[in-house]
Amino acid sequence: MKISNDKRKTLRLLCFLLSALLVMTVSAVAYVNLQWTMTATVAANPAVCFVKWEDNTKANTFTYPVNIFPNVKTVDENITYGVWNWNTTSSRTIYLRLASENTNSTDVSSLNYTVYHPTEGQKYTKLETDFDNPDLSWSSSISLSANTKYTIWIEIQCASGAGVGHTPVFTFEMKVENPN
Repeated sequence: MKISNDKRKTLRLLCFLLSALLVMTVSAVAYVNLQWTMTATVAANPAVCFVKWEDNTKANTFTYPVNIFPNVKTVDENITYGVWNWNTTSSRTIYLRLASENTNSTDVSSLNYTVYHPTEGQKYTKLETDFDNPDLSWSSSISLSANTKYTIWIEIQCASGAGVGHTPVFTFEMKVENPN
């Protein structure tokens, strides 16, 4: 039986394709699955948390209500909570930020928040004036001394055209490095 040149070319192509398929199958990459297990232990508070001045209780969150008035700067040099590094042996690093807000320059023209200590001085301060595009980034690192409580100072400049009954809300976050 005689095979035509076209059929030979087709057979060669078919053999080449089968060979390529076999080579690809043989050269497939093997892989392994590795795993780790994490155990999470629930603790009441990280080494740096908030402290309620009234009774020295630790808190992971708190709410601070304040009245503001058109064309008046409201200053609270020591709000009802502070920041406490209650670890007795080592300093801790934290980061602060304004995480969100729902106001505008019609109601609030500026917001300043500061964390300080009477003898160590100001640890961090941030003045925000652009509520159409606020800076929501984390602060640079802030080192807090062992077993030390820090005061939170808030200043809110209410705009002259603020709407009575409006309720601007500011949410702050504190990131705690090495929380245990």
